Amino acid sequence: MTQGTTGTRPHGLTRFSTAGLPRAQRIALWEEHNARALVGLQARTLTGGVLEATELNLILPRLQFAQVSGNPHVVERSAREIAEHPAEAVVAYFALEGEGFFYHRNGCEILRPGQAILYDADQPFMRGFSHGLKELALKVPRRTLGELTGQSAPNRPKVFSFRGPEAGSAHAEALATALAAALSGRAGDWDRLEATALDLLAGILGEGTGRTGHLAAAQAFIAARLSDQSLSAGRIAAAIGISERQLSRIFAEAGTSAPRAILDARLDAARQQLRSPGTAPLALGAVAAQLGFASQAHFSRSYKDKFGISPLQDRKAAAS
Repeated sequence: MTQGTTGTRPHGLTRFSTAGLPRAQRIALWEEHNARALVGLQARTLTGGVLEATELNLILPRLQFAQVSGNPHVVERSAREIAEHPAEAVVAYFALEGEGFFYHRNGCEILRPGQAILYDADQPFMRGFSHGLKELALKVPRRTLGELTGQSAPNRPKVFSFRGPEAGSAHAEALATALAAALSGRAGDWDRLEATALDLLAGILGEGTGRTGHLAAAQAFIAARLSDQSLSAGRIAAAIGISERQLSRIFAEAGTSAPRAILDARLDAARQQLRSPGTAPLALGAVAAQLGFASQAHFSRSYKDKFGISPLQDRKAAAS
């Protein structure tokens, strides 16, 4: 890699960017990096523009994660590219920003923010981003997928939602959350991360999810709906496709309960907000309402019970 374009981040994350590279070499170096760190692709910009792209990568023993952002461009994985750089894997792309097309041998899919696509990385495809992109990527070896589901690769692209109320999106939401956390350096137990990601992927593919995956799905469902005062064990269980009794057992094994998990998630979010430098200070009543507390008094009492300090005192201590 060209000196100055890469850097090591916490927990072994690496970063590659075309910024600062000679314009004439950017596409070649971008292709070289992707062939080594994720999936080999041929790239070209639209309307003769210069490629502006950045990729964070995390390579674990069984899985590879990435976060990719870039300006408008097209990438293609042709038969020649597959022959030169076989992946022996499937890859899932999670669109965070920017609509894109995905051409494959059986047709074309339009991927919008909040949607993901899973496909055999050794089948030709072409992707285009007319307004640029920001996405997460997950690469899973065929052998690992086969052990997980009994199938080494999907016969057709599988499109699924990881945001919104669609059936099954709770597990996809949790998988996207786990990828984002890992790529931000907030995860350190890589064995557990891999097991959770694979468990969640099995649920997305309809192959059944273990307790680790259900717990992660429940936690992601809670985290995305902290402001909803009607959030309950029943809603969480329905979203991840299990009974309330089963949900109770899963939380109990984790040393908590559904109501306690909801409360703790709200309180942790409140503390992060109150202690974050540069965040516009909201009135405590507004913070409480924003995070689904029935009243400021309930918020303040619960906060002190958990952290041993009132929210106002905590805010002042963080600012001093």
